[in-house]
Amino acid sequence: MKFYNREKEMEILRRAKRVAIIGRRRVGKTRLVEETLNPITLFIPAEKNETIIAREWVDEIKRRRYIPSLRTMKDVVEFLMREGETIFIDELQNAMKVNPSFLYDLQRLLDKYRDARVVVTGSLISMSKRMIESYRTPLYGRFDYTIKLRELNFRTVYEIMRDLGYSMEDAVVMWSVFGGLPKYYETLEHFRVPVLDFIRMMFYEEPYPMLSEVMLMLKEELGKEYKTYFSILQAIADGNYTIGEIAGYMGVRSTDISKYMAALLNDYELITRRKNAFGKGKYRYYMAQNLIDFWFRAVWKNYPRFERKEVEFSEEDIRNYVGRKYEALVEQFVPQILPFKVKSIGKYWGKYASREKGRESFEVDILAVGEKDIALIEVKWSEMSAREVQKEMEKLREMAEAIKDTRKKHLILLAKKVDKEIENAYDLRDVENIIVK
Repeated sequence: MKFYNREKEMEILRRAKRVAIIGRRRVGKTRLVEETLNPITLFIPAEKNETIIAREWVDEIKRRRYIPSLRTMKDVVEFLMREGETIFIDELQNAMKVNPSFLYDLQRLLDKYRDARVVVTGSLISMSKRMIESYRTPLYGRFDYTIKLRELNFRTVYEIMRDLGYSMEDAVVMWSVFGGLPKYYETLEHFRVPVLDFIRMMFYEEPYPMLSEVMLMLKEELGKEYKTYFSILQAIADGNYTIGEIAGYMGVRSTDISKYMAALLNDYELITRRKNAFGKGKYRYYMAQNLIDFWFRAVWKNYPRFERKEVEFSEEDIRNYVGRKYEALVEQFVPQILPFKVKSIGKYWGKYASREKGRESFEVDILAVGEKDIALIEVKWSEMSAREVQKEMEKLREMAEAIKDTRKKHLILLAKKVDKEIENAYDLRDVENIIVK
């Protein structure tokens, strides 16, 4: 699979001598470095001791060039620096388990060989940030650039899926479950199966590859207190978004989980938080990664069934989950449909007088706020008839009346498919047109 949308990172790698790359597993760090620079790669596995790692490094390097037999990781790196080789140390954070003093060795070598070209990567977000960015650590200030390698955006995912011969709908489903992690699109390219079959194969069929893959990654990242973090993430996956709701789900006080929430937000970057579209109200917390969100909803929640090998694949469950993610996707592109400039956008919660049920709570899927206008957008991952569209528009009118704001209000519906042209009703084809343009 070719590279997509990594030109900026590739240019930094070509230009700079010392680069640190931080990004989760499967985001494409190793491939980015190796295909951009063709370096000598020194991978640090956490499960082996230094002598074995050094021996394996030497054996691997001998396939490309001469290197004497060396017994320590420091000696191997120093030899390559003297020789002027481009060095790529993959999963540097594992050195903390193998030999923590290697970080001090690397510091001294970087100071001694100032022209050495070195790239390091780290997959454990919190630990990697501390190693590279904290002034208390030996590597602080030793790198010209730190690249925070993010997931591919949806435009890029759409391009990948189109190149592989899949539809826009396939792209939405694939992105909803696997986010923008390149590795899974490479795997899909290998199998060339329908997207739903791919999800079934990865999550719901033995040997259940995604069960262990995500679990091991999260346990390694979150450390000994992973059970508390898992409980918080499960609470959010089950629809508890405020800190009070999350604490209530866990049967604890809000103050008991505040430090864990802060760590998930700032250190591990596994959750995000937002207020309503006007920037008011309580913070609500959401999963930062689609894959982690899906894993907690579909896998961890049903872990006993996986243990008993009794899991069942449900297209309806997938459809409901994709519907949630479709809202987040539409939010990215809907400003280009609206007839005004959007200043802020998000969700909105309130209460209104329903003709059917009396006063009840409501949630606007997306509320876009402009200088003189606001738009209420209802999002549906379904094929809708004219009658169904009209019914949803009536609900939007009731919500609009309940929002005490004097700006002009626009009512928009965006479905997966609308069976005929209806004013202010859009569907997936319109989103695709925006992306293509």
